[in-house]
Amino acid sequence: VQRYYDDNQQQYATPEQVRASHILLKTEGKDDAVVRKQADDLLAKVKGGADFAALATKFSEDEVSAAKAGDLDFFGRGAMVKEFDDVAFTLKPGETSDVVKTQFGYHIIRVMEKKPASTRSLDESKVQIEETLKSERAQKEAERISTELAGKLTKPADLDTVAKGRGLTVAETPLFARDEPIPGLGMAPAIGNRAFELKSGEVSEAIRSQNGFAFITVTATEAS
Repeated sequence: VQRYYDDNQQQYATPEQVRASHILLKTEGKDDAVVRKQADDLLAKVKGGADFAALATKFSEDEVSAAKAGDLDFFGRGAMVKEFDDVAFTLKPGETSDVVKTQFGYHIIRVMEKKPASTRSLDESKVQIEETLKSERAQKEAERISTELAGKLTKPADLDTVAKGRGLTVAETPLFARDEPIPGLGMAPAIGNRAFELKSGEVSEAIRSQNGFAFITVTATEAS
């Protein structure tokens, strides 16, 4: 667990994040000077004490964030264009930017919260790492066993013989179509596609699915 934690530090590190709201006035297809004047007027209202959330809801042309009063939620560096990032990560919580120009238009940005960079400790990550290691080892063991069994499964009758000798189970599905979930296996396109390729009397190689490895043989078909 310690070695896995040390080798995968990036998984447990969270970079600095900021939560910001903005008002966007787009410039595409418009007179840039006119849009800039509109942005300056809105900024004057904000600095005069007007409700930022209400202005964002009414005037922002970023429809997604406008529906949330301009809220962009938390984001890390690089999530936004550079001009936006540079300002957002410079402001303190509660501060509002001047008008900021990006490729999308003119923005007025208000920072709501900031989260410093942090790293989850080994104690906080231990259970998750243990589950990951168990899953990886289980996959390797299943792959080892399937490789061992592959040479013993040459005809359908071998499925029962080999399964009994290894304490495994042979299950039979009802009829299924190529593109639908397989009862007992769920969505398993590799298995489904292989089933439609097999001829009567053939046993497949080990096929990997989300639940592990499977060997299959076709017991019945039905025409469309």
